[in-house]
Amino acid sequence: MATPDPEGLKRLAKLVAQRRIKLGWHKARAASAAGLTHTTYMRVENGLPVRDVTYAGIETAFGWAPGACMAVLDGATEAQEAGEVREGVRFAPDTAIEANVRAAIQNATIAVLPDTPTGKMAEYSEFIVAELQRRGIIPAPDEESTSA
Repeated sequence: MATPDPEGLKRLAKLVAQRRIKLGWHKARAASAAGLTHTTYMRVENGLPVRDVTYAGIETAFGWAPGACMAVLDGATEAQEAGEVREGVRFAPDTAIEANVRAAIQNATIAVLPDTPTGKMAEYSEFIVAELQRRGIIPAPDEESTSA
């Protein structure tokens, strides 16, 4: 990787320090959680360049999504939070889950029942989305606005 922009390094350093403080960790604890030496961790908090692999440890330790540090270096102002952990796997939040479900329903209907009228497809889609919301698989519209 080319040397990151100094402003990006400063932005990331600030976010890393803020997250560490929010977690109530000392610098040594943060370094250990990230699987880094204290010296390498301090380079990040001091806004100095490090190897790309260093960022993966920080992202994991701080609960950030994979690639969040690089995104900050590239101009993002916040580090994206990682999603929920289920059975040891971290899932990124799907902010467009309802739209993705509707698209999947449409694609499946066209593949299995290609002669289905558009109105009927929309009816299926509404029913399935409502059922998934009822079961808590997709957030209901009022839940989306309160959790955002």
